[in-house]
Amino acid sequence: MAARHKSAYWPPAQAAGSLVQLAFVERALAHIMAGWAVKLPAFEAKLAFGLQMHRAMERATLLRSRVNGLCHAIASEAAVPSGLRAVLSHIDRAQTPGQLLACVYKFLHPRLIELYETHLRGTDPDGDRASIELIRTFLLQLREEGREGISLLPRREDHKQGLREVEELWSARATGEPLALANALWNPVDRAPAAMRPEGVRYAQSGSLGVLPVDPLHDPQGIGMFLHKELDEEYTTLELMARNSYEHPDMPWAFHRDMLRQASDEARHAIMIIRLMRARGFRHGDFPVSKSSYDGIYAFEPCAPGSRQELLWRMLIRQSFMEGLAIDNLAYEVGARRAAGQTDIADVLDYILRDEVFHAQSGQRWSQELLGRDAKAMLKEREEAIRYFTARAEAARENFVMENLDAAMSELATVQAGKEHRGGKLPDRPLNRTGRAQAGYTDDDILQVVSWGYATEDSGGA
Repeated sequence: MAARHKSAYWPPAQAAGSLVQLAFVERALAHIMAGWAVKLPAFEAKLAFGLQMHRAMERATLLRSRVNGLCHAIASEAAVPSGLRAVLSHIDRAQTPGQLLACVYKFLHPRLIELYETHLRGTDPDGDRASIELIRTFLLQLREEGREGISLLPRREDHKQGLREVEELWSARATGEPLALANALWNPVDRAPAAMRPEGVRYAQSGSLGVLPVDPLHDPQGIGMFLHKELDEEYTTLELMARNSYEHPDMPWAFHRDMLRQASDEARHAIMIIRLMRARGFRHGDFPVSKSSYDGIYAFEPCAPGSRQELLWRMLIRQSFMEGLAIDNLAYEVGARRAAGQTDIADVLDYILRDEVFHAQSGQRWSQELLGRDAKAMLKEREEAIRYFTARAEAARENFVMENLDAAMSELATVQAGKEHRGGKLPDRPLNRTGRAQAGYTDDDILQVVSWGYATEDSGGA
């Protein structure tokens, strides 16, 4: 009688089951961070979440590919127990930013590392070698992210009770009905119409013209103002793209990868701009802070809250329209900054310009998908969204002028001084046709923005 030998390692189905749970925890971690970035007051935490939510999404993507490979040639697929979803969705319902940070970095990160280490011990080192190679890289990332996250925790808040509740749910994570990975996320637990900022921040008033440098190219104060405004845009766009992902979990996997990649890009841009500001003696908050590119693009009266139309309008205004203008303006700024000897600013803006092509391309792509790839509908919907957005901004301006006449007159005087400094000319808005074409804008798309007066074809754009 032949001797029976027990395998020392998991069979493929068990390895796939372990990997799908890892993929879900990473995907859920990205989901939580995407929902919470805008609700965290501290800018350092926003930047950490912006970078880490994208990494978690990419780790989940690679793990999902491994799961699919291990499920080849069989009729079933690996599933996620609903008990695991209960743990993650409970963390998403944290009552305070401090409680959320504690749940993520003091509880979830260590448990995720344990799950990865369990997989390394149990899986076949030859049959599942590709997973092992990925996981070793992931563990390096997670340990670094965990160290960074622990440094973000507030010192005075007690989170022990919240952590005990999560621990109880974690002990029952293997229970409940099986869920397909694609359907395992939960719906958003809230709306977030206003971006959170630290206490004591000075804000630009609604309807004001915000920070107005007379000479943003040569005057040191003007350069600081220019960079400050750019930094505000990076933070608010990070937050909006993250909420686009969080509030629409049923959108395709590729959509979430694009939104979270852009959030990560905005975090990197913010870090680079902070570096430029510090080199010149400025910090965020030296001038009034603007949140308009989040607060003003989050919701629209004609769109039902949480609807696909709301998502469409956000992308059309922020990505398709504004990021398109950034492709034009940044190309101009890079040349101007180099000519002025500001090579450090020029290099940073040049990096940002390359990313803006992807951001606009993403907005174009997913707007088209929501409109059934109907080019005429795209033009029409963008015009309606921009018309509404512009009318609302004009109404806010009228209210500001009526209630703050002296401040409004001072703003106009600053605008006039800037115009005189440029020899009576308006700022150039040369069209960057090359960049727009790379981002997927059609001739009709370009004609539309030119017809609105936001860019000119005959200025020698890049």
